[in-house]
Amino acid sequence: MNASEAPVFGDATWNRYRARVAEALTDVETDMQQRGYGLSSEGLTLEVAERLQLGVATLDDFQVLEALVKALRPIARKAVRATREDHGGQFALMLL
Repeated sequence: MNASEAPVFGDATWNRYRARVAEALTDVETDMQQRGYGLSSEGLTLEVAERLQLGVATLDDFQVLEALVKALRPIARKAVRATREDHGGQFALMLL
């Protein structure tokens, strides 16, 4: 599925899709912090697309997903911060 074909606000599957994007974004943020790297919103968008296997073949695809990533980034950062505080700065690495 391409990002421009993904559910939008009001669709029956919107909440599930938004939660999946938020989880993927949180995972990317965690990985980047553990490695000491930073990513621009463009880089985060492409990483999220890869993890969710979403196509971003067109500018519309990219812009739709980037807007959602930008909106969810504060939530992902808060989740990473809360996890870090709960675990004393340690993260459990899950190898897939």
